[in-house]
Amino acid sequence: MFKISEFSKISQVSVKTLRYYDQLNLLKPAHTDPYSGYRYYSADQLFQLHSILAYKELGFSLEQIRQMIDEQIPLEQIRGMFRIKQHEIQSIVNKEQAKLVRIQDRLHAIKNEGGQEMMHNVVLKEVEPQLVVSYRQRTSFRQIPEMFRQLDDYLGNAGRPALSQIFLWHDCLESDDNMDIEAARLLTDKIASQPPFVVQRLQGIPLMATLIHHCRTTSRCTASTDLELWIERNGYRMIENEPRREICIPHEQTGDPEAYVAEVQIAVERA
Repeated sequence: MFKISEFSKISQVSVKTLRYYDQLNLLKPAHTDPYSGYRYYSADQLFQLHSILAYKELGFSLEQIRQMIDEQIPLEQIRGMFRIKQHEIQSIVNKEQAKLVRIQDRLHAIKNEGGQEMMHNVVLKEVEPQLVVSYRQRTSFRQIPEMFRQLDDYLGNAGRPALSQIFLWHDCLESDDNMDIEAARLLTDKIASQPPFVVQRLQGIPLMATLIHHCRTTSRCTASTDLELWIERNGYRMIENEPRREICIPHEQTGDPEAYVAEVQIAVERA
């Protein structure tokens, strides 16, 4: 038998940790003196302690470890716990690998574009549901300002302010004169729909690839194409039938009413 201080030196585990494992019923002393309260450990308990340390190194919690070293736990349940941990670690590896690819892309951009690489930061984030009023039409790209003018007139008549401007691009690749465009404004509270204006709640998206850029509502830009290329290069794919979104904020410094700072958003999933 070894005193706790001796067992600590042999195992290279602190006395404080051994006492904590005792409190958790993870590693009870082989014997505790009923009078002095001194803890004593046997040599065989080194095997149990090493199992605890090995499981801990693999990322298991102390509660999970306690279950795994319990002789009453079925072997299949232990296998299941290892499979779950394997999945968790693989997920972390995949995320870190994706970061590595983005860093490599960034280094390439710095080399070839200088300071301009800072203009093309892509961020992955969750987007919550959003209440909007929208006006959808298959029309020309150049009609977007007029769509928002009509939408804002409707909001004005309803006594509501014109908040952030949102585009929903449903099917806009056929031609500039035949685009399925939905113009929308954010709402703070619900109002009645009145065709062609529809009040709806845009669904939340768990994973959006987003990019900030400068744009004008009356001219094309390459932001969506740049974002699509990033998605493909970084191991993601666009979710089908989910329109890409673009949130626009007026660019006050230019004095141009059609100039905006915009965030294009594309719903994605792991490829």
